[in-house]
Amino acid sequence: MGLGTLYFHNIVGRPYYKNIPLGLLFLNWIVQRVFKINNALPFSCHYTSTVIGIENMDVSETFKISIAVSGGAYIMASGAKLTVGEDTIFAHNVCIQTINHDFINRDKYIAKPVVIGNNCWLGNSVSIMPGVILGNNVTVGANSVVTKSFPCNVVIAGCPAKIIKSITS
Repeated sequence: MGLGTLYFHNIVGRPYYKNIPLGLLFLNWIVQRVFKINNALPFSCHYTSTVIGIENMDVSETFKISIAVSGGAYIMASGAKLTVGEDTIFAHNVCIQTINHDFINRDKYIAKPVVIGNNCWLGNSVSIMPGVILGNNVTVGANSVVTKSFPCNVVIAGCPAKIIKSITS
């Protein structure tokens, strides 16, 4: 199989990439396969993003679309599981971590799972810290730092994030 055939079969042939510009997918593929950046990922990743700990991730197809098009993301799933639900999307520069160092002893690391529910939207430059659980239908405003868990059907924003309003159907 030639390079072009492999590219189209493994990347473009996946239905969740159908609306992503071909040039961006190809550039992502070059960076992953030729320059070996994020090359352990079985899906396309934006060339400016970093994803660590794929073995600890259970992510949806829409997460794969967001990581392909939203540059500057930093996803670290080391030491604990990251779960992202269906129809959840995020914007540029999102940071999701399942591990951080202790406040006093910086040589000690603390890992806690992160769960992001279905149909969530993480705005630009959002940070999700270890141990956070976001319910379904949560919208997180741009530049928010999420340090605690939130229930379903809310809009949260701020540093630290707090509930701005409830979403009613």
